[in-house]
Amino acid sequence: MGPLRRKRSMSKEVKVMEHQFDGIEEHDNPLPGWWLSIFWIGVAIAIVYPIYYHVLYPEKLTFRKYDAEMAALAEMEASKPVEVVTTQDLMAEYKAGGWQESAAAAFKANCAVCHRADAGGSIGPNFHDDYYIHGGKLENFVKVINEGVLQKGMTPFKGVLKPDQIKHLAFYVRSQRGTPVDNPKEPQGKKVDEEGNFIEEAAPEAAESPEAPAEEAPTPTE
Repeated sequence: MGPLRRKRSMSKEVKVMEHQFDGIEEHDNPLPGWWLSIFWIGVAIAIVYPIYYHVLYPEKLTFRKYDAEMAALAEMEASKPVEVVTTQDLMAEYKAGGWQESAAAAFKANCAVCHRADAGGSIGPNFHDDYYIHGGKLENFVKVINEGVLQKGMTPFKGVLKPDQIKHLAFYVRSQRGTPVDNPKEPQGKKVDEEGNFIEEAAPEAAESPEAPAEEAPTPTE
């Protein structure tokens, strides 16, 4: 009889709304206290949060903290002394060796699409001849690899490859000069001397000026 009595006592506490529909009653019991507590805490947080972060302390927002950290990092990087690499330094490291295997792998992974795996030239120039577009010195190669040549579709690799990897790629390009290759692309740019300085000699296909007048055909005689 205990459970039955409890059921009857609970039924007496049920509040029924005045309206009914098809005999269906709607109860009007209060919500549990724990549920109301969670609800009102959520309302309070929804009010306090935007005021705290967007009005009082906007610098504490995650994206603002990120921007501040990145600005501090950029300032720290800018304050570092710039490493000046001379031609002599590059040439000494080039002659010291030890970079060949890793440089060849990096070239095939990053440069073969445009220059062919054998560096014979495809979309990009051939590296086996004595003709260069931007100069034939090691520092010229480092600059082009770092900064790219966007108008020619050359991707800048600064920030993609490490500085040593970029230097080793430059060494690899230099090492291909004068070596044989099958079906090389025609020379591009100007000829360089042994030190990589330009010689005033254009590549063979550009030797004749396109503006030069064509020779007139001989007048037929009767």
